[in-house]
Amino acid sequence: MLISALIKHYKLIVLLLMPISIQAEENNPIIIGFNESIINKIDDLFLTQPTKQTILWVPKIKGKSKYAFSIPKNAYLNSKNHGDLSDLFYLSEKIDSGLKLQKNNSKNIYIIISENNSNLIFSQSILSNTNAELFFKNKEEISYGINLNKDVIISKNSFGNFSIEQTNDENTVFNVKFVKLSKNENSELYGNINYKYKSDYVNVGLGNTWFDILNQFDFTIGLQEQDNKFKSELYASFGHQNIKFQLGFDKINSTSKLNLFFNLRFENKIENRLGTNIFLSSRDNISGLRDLSLKIFRKKNLDVLWKKNMNYN
Repeated sequence: MLISALIKHYKLIVLLLMPISIQAEENNPIIIGFNESIINKIDDLFLTQPTKQTILWVPKIKGKSKYAFSIPKNAYLNSKNHGDLSDLFYLSEKIDSGLKLQKNNSKNIYIIISENNSNLIFSQSILSNTNAELFFKNKEEISYGINLNKDVIISKNSFGNFSIEQTNDENTVFNVKFVKLSKNENSELYGNINYKYKSDYVNVGLGNTWFDILNQFDFTIGLQEQDNKFKSELYASFGHQNIKFQLGFDKINSTSKLNLFFNLRFENKIENRLGTNIFLSSRDNISGLRDLSLKIFRKKNLDVLWKKNMNYN
């Protein structure tokens, strides 16, 4: 069933694998991943191009970029000689180039454990920001399958993800996700649509997240519709990029019926190559655990990127 379903939807699979041309507007920018040191690359460019007065650094996060640093040569050399990068951060111009797809060679392992559903997922970036995933599920009985998904830039502040998923014992599932960062970058709107081929199953979700409430947590309100039934959710998110804890209510039909839930996520990179992601959840429905987000791409987060990448040692 798995092979025949993939053959049936081969046109969509070919579309997911089609390359997307990415042309940087700037000349020879430095594009480097999160948690990678950039000092040696800047040194090499200033050494090989002595007339160059500025370097454009474009931080790349999970195959995407948004802001760039224009680093002046004199300020860089002075900062390096004094071993202090704090002033250089403020002397470098921050340029909003809009969301762009960048080359992505990441590999990830996802381990998801919930009340009645557990997943093990191996993900590998392949052609043109397309990910191929092999997964195993344990819900009532063990099943396995593959997922092909592709990131697509929608606008300067939004992107989406389209995927096709096939398990060995179910019909093909099509998923569409999107997220849009607000103009002031204080919140984001997100949504998703799941449709199971040759069935009446359609799940539509929409929500909004406000960042840094009281500089302590993010707050999310969402609405889900399935089988003409609406259920809402609200929760708070605490922590940072690598560890996040969520606590809230879902399946809200009335004030007299509130279901308390929690999610806990751990994320780690091994040698900037293999990402390990562990999710623990009290919810039975785990589809929202991997929703898209643009929080880390905000201008407010640039100081975190700077500290992670700028290392004189």
